[in-house]
Order: sequence, then C-alpha cells, then structure tokens
Amino acid sequence: MKLSVPILSASVVLALAAPLIAEGLGLGVTAIGSPHNFADNIGHPERPSAGGWNQRDDICGVCHVAHDGNRDTFYGEIGLLWNHALSNTTYTMYDSFTLDGAQALQPTGYSKMCLGCHDGTVGIDTFDMYPGGLVFMEDYNPANLIPGPLYGVDLGSTHPISIEYNERADPHLHSRTSPMGGSGTIADVLEQGITVQCSSCHDVHDEPGESVPGTHLLRIGIKVSDGIGSGLCRACHIK
Repeated sequence: MKLSVPILSASVVLALAAPLIAEGLGLGVTAIGSPHNFADNIGHPERPSAGGWNQRDDICGVCHVAHDGNRDTFYGEIGLLWNHALSNTTYTMYDSFTLDGAQALQPTGYSKMCLGCHDGTVGIDTFDMYPGGLVFMEDYNPANLIPGPLYGVDLGSTHPISIEYNERADPHLHSRTSPMGGSGTIADVLEQGITVQCSSCHDVHDEPGESVPGTHLLRIGIKVSDGIGSGLCRACHIK
C-alpha cells in the first residue's frame, strides 16, 4: 500500500518544478552527480535529503545485494544479485502491425528491473529486504500528471521492450553484428544477444565510452551536435 508523503516546504515544492530526468556524465556511476549514484543527494529533487532514504549511503546496494539474501523468494529470481522490489502491476505493451519480432506479454528481464523504479508504483526506498514505501519516484516528479513512458504503466507509446530483435523477419533492421556505440555490436546490448530491453539503448552505469555525456544515459547520441542526427535510432534501423 502506498504511504502518504509528508507535507513539503515551499522551498522543496519549488525545487520539484525542476526537471528530474538527470543527464549522464559518461564518467561512471561512482561519479558525483551520475543519475544512479544514490549516495549523492545534492541537487536532486527526487532525493530530498542527504542519506534520507538511502541510509547506508552507498552506491551499489540500492540495486544489488552482495550476498543474494532472500532474492529468490522476496524479489523473484531475476539475476544480477538484484536488491530492489519489482512492480507487480500489469502493463499496456506497445503494439503495432509493423512488429516482426516476438514480444513478451509483459516486461521481462532488465526492463522489469528498470520499471521497479521508473513506473512510479514501487517506493525507491524498497530495497535491502526492507519494505520501504515512503519515497516514490512519482511523488518527486511533476510530470506524473502527464502520460509518459518513464512514469506509468502504459508503455504503448514508447519504444517496444522485451521484444526479439529479428533482422531476418524485418529487413529494415541492421545485422546484430553491426556496430553499436562503444559497446561493440548490437548483439552486445541485447539481453542474451536476442531481446531488446531498456538497457539496449541506455547504459545504467553511465560508463565512459558507453554513455554519451549530456544525454539520458544513451549509448549513442541523437542530436546532430552529438555527431550524427538520430544516431541511436539509426544504429539499429536502416533509414
């Protein structure tokens, strides 16, 4: 059950008006200001006080647990020593007559992990085998009143996820052996070399050479000023 959030001061409310989708630095997740460095609470409206909800004040422990405690029963057997609760909601998936690869009925794998925070239904302080629930991503996101792919359960208007990358069925896709940013090939960013997930386009660890600085952790820039217009799209799609 979602718990109520304490009344916010006027200064905090004003801070919440700022954009919340932080730009990557391309310096690694340990860099101060990297979007998934949750030990850094300064300057991020969704982190209302230093050490507030991440009281261990570490970086990796919000998403991963070193000793794999109770993961198979409490959070589901999904790998990567995952330490964060998963959403149990039902999503509206993208659908189009142009889809050629097989798509899962609901998000799977890496995308399921991302949605554990980014659909706004699970408290971002729900980790380390504790229920949490006081801090919701949507509570610190003024855009939650506007339907969008990052916050909400309707994925019908965003790029399909949990879908097979099948260049044989779709001749407008590059071969999986084609280059993909600093990651090597397209196959290298597909889950198990097959499935398109959120992580296919976004490098969550903001790694040098993997994440383009000044973007939403994109593996390839999309602006002409980044080097090539819609470069990320055109890495996979033949246009």
